[in-house]
Amino acid sequence: MLCNQSMDQPVLHRLITADEIALIIKKLGDQISRDYSGKELILVCILKGAFMFLSDLIRHLPMPVKIDFVRLASYGAGTKTSGWVEITKDIETPIEGKDVLIIEDIVDSGRTLQFLKERLELSHPRSVKICTLLDKKARREVNIDADYVGKEIGNVFVVGYGIDFNESYRNLPEIYYVAPSQNDQP
Repeated sequence: MLCNQSMDQPVLHRLITADEIALIIKKLGDQISRDYSGKELILVCILKGAFMFLSDLIRHLPMPVKIDFVRLASYGAGTKTSGWVEITKDIETPIEGKDVLIIEDIVDSGRTLQFLKERLELSHPRSVKICTLLDKKARREVNIDADYVGKEIGNVFVVGYGIDFNESYRNLPEIYYVAPSQNDQP
């Protein structure tokens, strides 16, 4: 458990250690390397949450890769998706006829990924696939699955390793779940 000084901050419980994250990313890197061997790959990282994941993942990809970033907003300051997606930074790399791999920190409702995948497909890439560190299938609201999944997790709100709560906790080297507050208890 990660102790917090302030009563306003949530109580965090470790869910995935730094060593476990490293093993998950190595396994994903090996799978992606096999599948894209001999191809040029464009990685599209969803900011801000997936930046740490991308940074570690590319170290396990021996083939040439190009990297671009997109920033999509769907949460605001809450712990649940708002249901709408807004682009606040779009990709700049031409993707027509290219293999594209979306890098995401966590698939929750699936709305953000569905929106992005459909938008990228409008540029006629050769392929668009999804790689996510975490998959929370219990919260899925649309029919979308990641092609590469690091780890499935239950219906808990997580922070750390790039994933935030109201722009805090991204710097934690491990992944924690946020314990419900006393007010949320039945």
